[in-house]
Amino acid sequence: MQNQSNSYDLVISGGRVLDPANDIDGRLDVAVSKGKIAAVEANINTINTERVIEAEGLIVTPGLIDLHTHASAGIRKPFNEEFLVTPDTAGVSAGVTTIVDAGSTGALNVGGLVNYVEPEAKTRVLALINIGSMGVANLPEVKSIDDINHDAAVDAIQSSAIVIGVKARMVTPGITALGINLPKAAKAIATETGTLMMVHVGDIAGQDASAPEITSTLLTEIMTEGDVVTHTLSGEIGALLAEGTLIPEAIQARNNGVYFDIGIGGGNFAFDSARKIIDAGFIPDTISSDITAASRFAGPVFSLTECMGKVMTLGITFEQAIEMTTSKPAQILGMASDLGSLSIGSNADISILELVNGNFIFHARSGPGGKGTQAIRPVMSVKDGLPMPLDYGPRPWGWLPSPSK
Repeated sequence: MQNQSNSYDLVISGGRVLDPANDIDGRLDVAVSKGKIAAVEANINTINTERVIEAEGLIVTPGLIDLHTHASAGIRKPFNEEFLVTPDTAGVSAGVTTIVDAGSTGALNVGGLVNYVEPEAKTRVLALINIGSMGVANLPEVKSIDDINHDAAVDAIQSSAIVIGVKARMVTPGITALGINLPKAAKAIATETGTLMMVHVGDIAGQDASAPEITSTLLTEIMTEGDVVTHTLSGEIGALLAEGTLIPEAIQARNNGVYFDIGIGGGNFAFDSARKIIDAGFIPDTISSDITAASRFAGPVFSLTECMGKVMTLGITFEQAIEMTTSKPAQILGMASDLGSLSIGSNADISILELVNGNFIFHARSGPGGKGTQAIRPVMSVKDGLPMPLDYGPRPWGWLPSPSK
């Protein structure tokens, strides 16, 4: 009760607690004990609390989850030359407590992530292995059937608790060489291991005229309940628009239980295409960053919270954006009992955010395209009950005058 003097390791006091999974939105305190959520109440007695964080004027949410990152830095090149970011750059340093590395590694080099990168991370790291056996160390990762090793992929998934499925990019030259057999190969691995499949739609190279037809078949005949489409708001060939209109196969796939992730990325999001899809009433399930080193330091990604701000310019509310980065990805991962909420007894993964009002300009690869009145600034992440240092890198263009062209 309110007047009890329970002993807590941490209390976050006086913030607006926003927990979509439990339908909580109010000024409350959050108490943590032994790495778990111990209480969510008003006016928690903190006399026996080891540390109190004052959060008045801030928003306290379940730890943010980024369903699509490229955060295996160190497996390919030295950090200062890397295409990838470190898990903590995408994660706890940017206010995010759980990340999914989506296809940076393949069956033959995922051991580098599992044995060396993940153990050094403060962020919770999960991984989807690339259908290409060497992942992005062999870009383009699939050029022929020889780049896919079914048995090795199955073994890699079954050998590690953090490897939770498979990722396939529907891009040239892979789709030119294999066509629909590319996602079929990924689905065969996911089916044998009982895990999810994520598929990247939208071929930035735009070289394969059959991409739209392949996407239609993918959505209606290959993807099943629990699978994930990423780059939902892309304007590239083979994504979800045909002549500016949402393809009906997307609606059919959603009705079959397929999830749709945004995956902003360097070039997999366009404001014009996004508005057409959103205006059609097709709201993606999750917001993710698809962050890489280049898109973090030079833009247009910067961080997951920056990506959330972009999506909010499309009419998605702040409350929806929190749901799309907490309870919904936790549901997709099958981890809703441990992540994505502030339920008593769940992991004490918490994000503390500031919702800043103003006039902001958000950018896609093509330049400025989204004007918003709110932006999200990460203030702190708490992972398993431990507050983490913050370093979310360059400020997005929306916080500064637009760069000269």
